[in-house]
Amino acid sequence: MFIENFSQHASPLRRLTREDVDWDWDQKCEEASHKLRRIVGEEITINNLDYYKGAGKIKLALDSIYIVSGAVLTQEYKEGNDIPVLYESRTFLKLESKYSQHKLELYGFKRILKKLQTILWGNHFELQVYAKALIEMINTSCLPNAPMTRWVSFIQLFSFDLVHKPGRTSTMPDG
Repeated sequence: MFIENFSQHASPLRRLTREDVDWDWDQKCEEASHKLRRIVGEEITINNLDYYKGAGKIKLALDSIYIVSGAVLTQEYKEGNDIPVLYESRTFLKLESKYSQHKLELYGFKRILKKLQTILWGNHFELQVYAKALIEMINTSCLPNAPMTRWVSFIQLFSFDLVHKPGRTSTMPDG
């Protein structure tokens, strides 16, 4: 299920789960709780992924910001439209959110692929990214540190065509 701007809506509630924060259910938490319950109560429709030969192209669009990494898995149908199949987001820990933007993009990308591994493994798909630097990192063998090299090694296990989509052309929501 996808909830637009979930990270922002859930932020007051997620804050309560941190060890260094005292439990204080304030008005912001109450409003966030009511808003999320209202949104979840609405029917949200997405299609199933079609794995059959001749089915439309599978596409995965990824993007990250300092608190969350988001992805939209779509499939191209006969009309040429991309129909949403799955939405995914992964929030970053406090330490992870301090990574540089390039490292954050790569790490978010790796985490989303890890989460969707059972869905995408063995299927060729189009990978749409908004950060040009991410394309360079995936296509190079010379990265600044060992963790980034491991992340790229994991990413390269998948079968995909890498496509740069300028941010202004994005019609899908971020995490």
